[in-house]
Amino acid sequence: MKLTTTLGILALFVTVHHAAAEAVPVKIVAGTGITRGGEPFFVKGAGGEKHLDELVAAGGNSIRTWTTNGLDEILDTAQKHGLTVCAGIWLEPECNWFSYANSKHCAKQIARVVNEVVKHRDHPALLFWGLGNEVEGDGNNAAYWKQLEVLAQIVKQLDPAHPTFTAVAGLSPDKAKGLNEHTPSLDFVGINTYAALPSLRKHLEKVEWKRPWVVTEFGARGFWESPRAPWGAPIEQTSGDKAKTFRKGYEAAILPGGDCWGGYVFLWGQKQEATSTWFGIFTEQGESTAVCDLLHELWKSSPPPERAPDIATLTSEAAKKEIAAGSEFHVQAEATDPDGDALSWHWTVTVESAGRNEQGRERPTKPLPDCIVKAEGAHATFRAPKKPGDYRVHLRVTDTRHRAATANFPFKVSGE
Repeated sequence: MKLTTTLGILALFVTVHHAAAEAVPVKIVAGTGITRGGEPFFVKGAGGEKHLDELVAAGGNSIRTWTTNGLDEILDTAQKHGLTVCAGIWLEPECNWFSYANSKHCAKQIARVVNEVVKHRDHPALLFWGLGNEVEGDGNNAAYWKQLEVLAQIVKQLDPAHPTFTAVAGLSPDKAKGLNEHTPSLDFVGINTYAALPSLRKHLEKVEWKRPWVVTEFGARGFWESPRAPWGAPIEQTSGDKAKTFRKGYEAAILPGGDCWGGYVFLWGQKQEATSTWFGIFTEQGESTAVCDLLHELWKSSPPPERAPDIATLTSEAAKKEIAAGSEFHVQAEATDPDGDALSWHWTVTVESAGRNEQGRERPTKPLPDCIVKAEGAHATFRAPKKPGDYRVHLRVTDTRHRAATANFPFKVSGE
């Protein structure tokens, strides 16, 4: 189907299904960013839809989704909190049942995108439309970029009040080339980046990116870019070290503004990915960590009145070399609280990985209580599992105000 024909049909569809306009228009001001409802707007955002009271208290103004699943409720909830929503529309990656070179596949996806945009375009909490997240592969699939341009044109005709983008996994030269050559209708690009965030501005100059951008994911150093134990397990930063990483990247790449319209931190909540704490700004128990405190400082230009504890060290011989099944090992830690609150210490041992479920998501790792021989505050003694394999010691230190510090290390039980 030709684009002109598609747009004609869509124009009729829009006329028939037009709803009462309630949208708050977002306009692009060349060289200075965007306005929302006529007021300057810089994204102080978070990926996720939980802990919204805490997000507002920290100075946040937007949340990001990756799909439109449950978007009605998300938009309504965000509106009640005075937050905006960067609404992601899922685009299929190239696979054995979907190809961007197949016109029937693309037409079906267009119809779905049209339906989602028309359904939600007038909601007052809507900020951006995100067309796909990390769908681009290595950036060399011209058919994908061309189809993305078709989608961008359609969305802009259906909803001129909200800018449209796609989020890429780092803006490599090939991706920048594909976007520049084939997607002039996208209003900006979303960049997902982690350890490389501090050098992002220099990188964008190198790949000759001259259009606006938003950091659609930034966070702790990824497990794929972290140092490794001798047996290959990734070493996770403590929650305090993560806050330092966030500060360095935010101040270097996002805070200067200009063609950068802001960013979305990952993740405003908790999930199992590599570990139960790797990307979460909150613990599984709902406690906030030092990253939440830092964002409050960055977004509101002042630290919060109460702050999370900090784990300075977590050491053990088991973190350096393989240990025998059933053997005992000792762990010691140092932690402080900036407010002088009393601290509680929570030690656990888990397997390194519990595998994935039917949807491909990582299963949460469960504690192995039999491994704890003795735990008293900052010191603990563990007994290695009898089954050889990869495991991890976790420490969570909490204060009296529902805040926490986290740290862990991997250990390996030999088969000898």
